[in-house]
Formats: sequence, structure tokens, C-alpha cells
Amino acid sequence: MRRGLSLFLSCLFALSFSGAFGACAPEGPSGFVTFNLKPDGSCVYTPNASGSTFFSSGLYDISEGAKQGSAGCDSPYRVHLLVNSFLKPNADTMLGRAEPNILQLHSAKVELTTLSGDPLRFEAEDPPLPNPFLVTTNNSLFPAQGATPTAGVAAVEVIPTAYALYLGDFIGQEIMAVIQIQGTTTGDVDVEFKPFSYPIEICDGCLSRCSSLLLGMGAVKREDFAMDECDDNAGADGRICWDPEC
Repeated sequence: MRRGLSLFLSCLFALSFSGAFGACAPEGPSGFVTFNLKPDGSCVYTPNASGSTFFSSGLYDISEGAKQGSAGCDSPYRVHLLVNSFLKPNADTMLGRAEPNILQLHSAKVELTTLSGDPLRFEAEDPPLPNPFLVTTNNSLFPAQGATPTAGVAAVEVIPTAYALYLGDFIGQEIMAVIQIQGTTTGDVDVEFKPFSYPIEICDGCLSRCSSLLLGMGAVKREDFAMDECDDNAGADGRICWDPEC
């Protein structure tokens, strides 16, 4: 059972008798998201905040494929968030107390809205698709040292493929993904990050190409597409989906 009032009372007890909060999370934000990372030249997402580049907004191709009736580009939209933890070390080797402030991320609550903040409705399904909804993620952030937070990467599927089918009304427009990372410390304290709002432009076919273009004499090469940074067929944020069905 997660601790509410009992956590508060135990924190007061710890403060009174040991001068420390033990596994208690501090007041204020314990974790936050900086931005949505771009991959490096090897298509790897790294948490090197000083040298990281990022997307200020997203681009998602909701087309299922470059050919009518194809499902070769039916992919979700994912972000790779630079996440930070400000929890401080609180292990005590003299008392045999293991570190209680390692923050283990496990999920993210996502809400898709208009730019004005109105939740999108996905009622064509029976039952309707939930919004907001919960998706999984994972990483472990060790306690911060000094004034510098510990950083890591959390991959989050913010638009599952089931939702993409109902975004046709937003082609050529932006929607907003409001993402709240959630985790639990090794001391069993739940931590919710401050929500991170990220705009995503919706298109239909702008990042989809037939893989047949890559075959034969004089064929198009992947490097001919300057935006195609990663060979992951994502169809998002500059990465082309090469539809294998055409």
C-alpha cells in the first residue's frame, strides 16, 4: 500500500528522532522532463544534456502505408524524453540502510488535447478509447550529486496506432500531448513528474515512401533523403517509413 498520511507521520517521526527524512520524497518537484531528444549520428538517444539536441515539436505521419490499403507503415508515435531526478542520496552504511532514493520509472500518463487544452475524444471505438491513458516506460535514476540532477532517457508511446486512426481531422494541424512520467523510489515512495506538454503536427503520407524506390539500377538511396536519420521505419520526426508492401 502506498503511503499518504502514514508517510507524512513517518517523515515527522524520522525528522524528530534522526534529523533525516529517510525514504521520504522532498517538497517540490523531485523529477522533471527537459525536452524530447533527437537521436545522435548512430541513432542512439543519450542523456548528455550539455551536448544533446532536441525536437521543439513533433511531426507524425498517420498514414498506414505509401500504397492504398497497405499497413506497412502502421506505427505509433514515440518520444524519447530527457528525464531528471533531484532526489538526494540517503544511504547509511553505518546503519546498513540501502539507498532509498533511486527513482525507478515505470509508466507515463498521456492526454491528447487540442492546442487550447480541450481533450480529444475517441468515441468511434466501442468501447471508446480512453483519454488520458497510461503507457509503460522504464529507467532508473540514481540520486543527484550536488546541484546537478541525474539525467536519463524515457521512451514513451504517446500516440498508439489505435489512436492514430482517428486523427484525420487534424491533418495539417498540431495537437498537444501532455505527458506525466511516474515512478517509485527504492524506498517505496511514489513520484509524479510535472506534466510535460509537447506539440505534434499531424500529416498523412508526408513521411511514407514505397520501398521499391530502393531497388534496381539507379535506385533512390536512403542517404538521398536528408531527413531519414534512422533506419527504424518510424514515419515520424524526419524518419521515413519505407513501406515494404509497395
